[in-house]
Amino acid sequence: MINGKTLKKAIVSASVYIGRHAEEINSINVFPVPDGDTGTNLALTLSGCAKSLRNCPEGGAGAVADYIAGELLKCARGNSGVIFSLIFKGFAQSVDGLDYIDSVSLAKALDAGCNEAYAAIEKPVEGTMLTVIRLAASKALSAAKNGKSAKDTFAAAVSAARASLKSTPELLPLLKKHGVVDAGGRGLVCIMEGMLNFSENVSILSSQRKNTVSLSENEIEFAYCTEFLINCSKNIDIKEFRSFLSEIGDCPAAAEHSGIIKVHVHTNRPDKALEKALGIGELSSIKIDNMRYQSQNTGR
Repeated sequence: MINGKTLKKAIVSASVYIGRHAEEINSINVFPVPDGDTGTNLALTLSGCAKSLRNCPEGGAGAVADYIAGELLKCARGNSGVIFSLIFKGFAQSVDGLDYIDSVSLAKALDAGCNEAYAAIEKPVEGTMLTVIRLAASKALSAAKNGKSAKDTFAAAVSAARASLKSTPELLPLLKKHGVVDAGGRGLVCIMEGMLNFSENVSILSSQRKNTVSLSENEIEFAYCTEFLINCSKNIDIKEFRSFLSEIGDCPAAAEHSGIIKVHVHTNRPDKALEKALGIGELSSIKIDNMRYQSQNTGR
């Protein structure tokens, strides 16, 4: 079974592992935009959370998971980072109150994480990290039902994630066009491998360095990756807010934890996103990146 201390160690291990693979993941980043930063964003998301764990109070698995979920939301960078934070938010909500996570609760939590991510994304796309977590969770549920231990259940989820990643080019034509797997899905596999590997000498999917893909910044319809936190003091309709974000851009996401809302959108009018958010609460951690400029300067 998994306790709070184990969960913290797994997150730190995942942070180290995704950091080692960030450059490789950046090199295959073509979806949703070719800005070459998916690996970096996931690495920053995990490293920020891992650093905060020194302040995490001792407690059961459920309490530690809730703390991690809050830190991941605050540290989330980019579309991929936000989606991973949503997955872990659902996971944490599922294990709330548990001192230990057994195989059944682990599998249910992975499934809850999958459902949270799908529900929070305005237009879920298959062939991405969403597909990877969905098939991983399904395999975990089967393993737990067959009486596998928590460790073996998670190992089964990792194995399914690897297999799902290989299928992403068949689900997303843009990936097949460039001969790559989904960067976000690859990042999720790395994170899960890191979490599994911290306590066991398992076979890790080797770093698959690809030829860098040639992409034009003209493929980027919405130029500005816009992210910020809303320190919310009012009740808002998250779904309505996501719908607004989708009207001004793409890849909209908004998720709440402990009164803080993490917002992400690709848009040509970041001012509109900020103006709308100012009607909800105070803003912090504002980050606006020009993805066309990033695409020109990724060395690809």
